[in-house]
Order: sequence, then structure tokens, then C-alpha cells
Amino acid sequence: MFSPRTPAPLRSSGLGRAETRVLAWLVATGMLAGACIGFIRGANLGPEYLGVAVLKGMALGVLFAVSLGGLEQIALRRLWRRLSLGWGILARTALYAPLAVGVYLAVAAAFSPWIPWSFQRAMILPSLGIAVVGLLVGSAVLALIHLLSPRVLRNLLSGRYRRPFEEERIFLFLDLVGSTTIAEKIGHLRYHAFLHDFIDDLEDPVLECDGDVYQYVGDEVVVTWPLADARSNGRCLACHFAIVDAIGRSRSRYESAYGTVPAFRTGIHSGRVVAGEIGDQRKQIVFVGDVVNTASRIQAEAKARDKDLVVSGTLLARIDLPPGMEARPLGAVQPKGKEQAIDLFEVVR
Repeated sequence: MFSPRTPAPLRSSGLGRAETRVLAWLVATGMLAGACIGFIRGANLGPEYLGVAVLKGMALGVLFAVSLGGLEQIALRRLWRRLSLGWGILARTALYAPLAVGVYLAVAAAFSPWIPWSFQRAMILPSLGIAVVGLLVGSAVLALIHLLSPRVLRNLLSGRYRRPFEEERIFLFLDLVGSTTIAEKIGHLRYHAFLHDFIDDLEDPVLECDGDVYQYVGDEVVVTWPLADARSNGRCLACHFAIVDAIGRSRSRYESAYGTVPAFRTGIHSGRVVAGEIGDQRKQIVFVGDVVNTASRIQAEAKARDKDLVVSGTLLARIDLPPGMEARPLGAVQPKGKEQAIDLFEVVR
């Protein structure tokens, strides 16, 4: 029988966790890069300007990161999602380049009492050239982050899954209710737009709950978390309800555009899988094991039992039940090909 652990509080307001991490990474990178560039430029000007040049470079790096990162993570996220990868990079560069020039001129004016303007004028073109190159590289990296998610991109770059190994993971399977009926009612083109909007609305809750979208299969979404990651405790459950809330906030938009509102059922399970990269032209991290199939089966049980969220007892024994949630036993199910039955629970608020 499942016995919940002490609840772990979840963030409910303010800048999202995912956005905060990316913004902090941008600030740290900008500060370091600015300090390095300032050191090089200060060494060329003379030892009396070295310290001030480093401070100026750090100030530029932080301001670039805060201003550009703030636009990227807060104001313009939905715009970038609607653009292709290539157009997104071009749009970012066209927008951020004038902003970078303004930031540079403002910082140069602020440091003019310590660094003569005649010296700073000679540094404008080289500095802006470096800024433009940095913008192009940064725009490409940010676009890849949005395309792959920060954790997946980090794992691909580090080669963590270059060689397959076993790890414990949580898998959430989410499936739209009545998708065939909706498609027949509104037409397949409008259904594609309906599905696009639904996926767009669920991405923020998934990121906020530290999840990684593993794959989209038709109208089904698979999200995964490392079980060993303490931040994932209970967040897989919170993720389901965060998506419910996000769709609820957009109810009028869906009703106006499509005459219906998305409903979905979710199944969650955890266990050991073999994880590793496959592919050459298009690399992908793939998880292999019974856990994935069982999570899919649990989602099917949610559909068969007309429950919104069904999870395994195996999972509940390993995570924290978030505040305000209750686990209700549903009995056991015997997955095909498995010797042992799995206890199922409905989780409600």
C-alpha cells in the first residue's frame, strides 16, 4: 500500500523555473565573456585602464544578457514558437542588433569619465562585431534550446548518452479525449491547428515542472523526468494539473476557434530503462524498456476507467505527493507479458 512522503512545495508564482535557469545561464555567460573581452581591450589600452575595462565588459555582458534574455524568455517566447528555426534566428538578430548598439552606447557613456571617449570610439566597431557574432551564436543556441529543451541539448552536447546505460526514469503518457470525433467535426486542417494550439499550451507547464517532451505520437504526448533528480519529485503529478489549468485559462479561445476544448487522460509510471543515442543525420535519445510500455498501458487504463490521471503504486512509493493532492486506490492490473500485477491509483486535487 502506498504511503506518501512529506509534501514538497511547488513554485506557484513569479518567473518560471525553466526561464530563470536559462536567464541565469545567460547572465553568467555574458559576465564571463564581457570580462574576458574587457581584459583584452584593457591590456591594449594600458595597465591604468585594465580594471575599468574589465568592469565595463562585465556590465555590458550582464546588460546584454538581461535585456536580450528578458525579451527571449518573457516577452517574445510565443512569437518565436510560431517561426521556423531559420526565420527565428534571423528575426532575433534583426531585433537584438539595434538593442545591442543602444546598450553599448549607454554603457560607453556611463564609463566615459574613466575611459576617454576617443579610446572608446576606436573600440565601437570591433566590440559591435563581437556582439553581432555573439548574437548569431546565442540566437542559434536559444533556438536549439527551444527545439530540444535545455536538458536534452545539454545531454547531446556532453555526450552523456553516447554509450547506452541504465537509469531510472518517470514517463508520463498524455492522450487527447475524442480526437477522432473532433477531427471529423471540425475537419483535419482545423484539427491540426487545434492540436498545434494544445501542444503550444502544454509546453510551458512541462518546462515549469522540469519535464522533457520525449516524443509526440499523433495526439499523444510523452514526457519524461530523471527519477534520481530531486526536483522531479512530485512534479510529474503537478505537471498534469498545470496543463489542466493552462487549458482552462484558454477555454474561451478554444471554444471561439474550434467549438470545443481539449480534454485528456494521463498515465504515469517509473522504473529502469536503457537510455542511449541513436541516429547519425538526426540524433535522438531513445529509452528502451518495459517501463515505457507499462506507462502507455496505464494511460489506456485511465481511458478505460474514465479517469483523468492514473499512476502506478511503484511511482507513488518513490516520489513526494504535492500538497493538495490525494491518491485513491483503483486496484491492480495485469499488464500483458508481465508476471506481477501493478497497483493503480487515481490522483485528484
